[in-house]
Amino acid sequence: MPPLHNHVFNHVAISVPDCDKAIEWYGNVFGFRRLRGDRMTDRAEAQDAPIFKIYDSKLHKVKIAWLGTGNSVGFEVFEFIDPPNKPSPDFEYAKTGFFHIAVTSPDVDAAVARVLENGGDQVGETVIMGPEDKAAYVRDPWGNVVELLSCSFEHLMANK
Repeated sequence: MPPLHNHVFNHVAISVPDCDKAIEWYGNVFGFRRLRGDRMTDRAEAQDAPIFKIYDSKLHKVKIAWLGTGNSVGFEVFEFIDPPNKPSPDFEYAKTGFFHIAVTSPDVDAAVARVLENGGDQVGETVIMGPEDKAAYVRDPWGNVVELLSCSFEHLMANK
């Protein structure tokens, strides 16, 4: 049997109550860029759209935007309209499931400052991860948690 292919991350998706504001926020803070125009999908007009085959019949309308990151990993922004988006509870690090995404940011302090200037907040303190590496957790204005790391994951874990 051949070795298993080492899969790569293709994209990450978040849910927010305002797609347009999230596109602007992630562009201003991390430089993510829009790959193509956002799309409103309504079950009444597009019953066969893939999203309506994935999610249950309660979903009637959703707006989606597609952004690109510096290493070609996609970033999708979903605004569930009908039924409406529900705010998430406060950051619960011990809760099972995904609890943050991470981006490589050569200047963690500057990235934290942009987050704060654009309405986000910091979770805990900025920490030193090695002789030259830093990390910080931040939240976007909608409660999604993003880890800022000054180096790649493999660099951080190498020879530890």
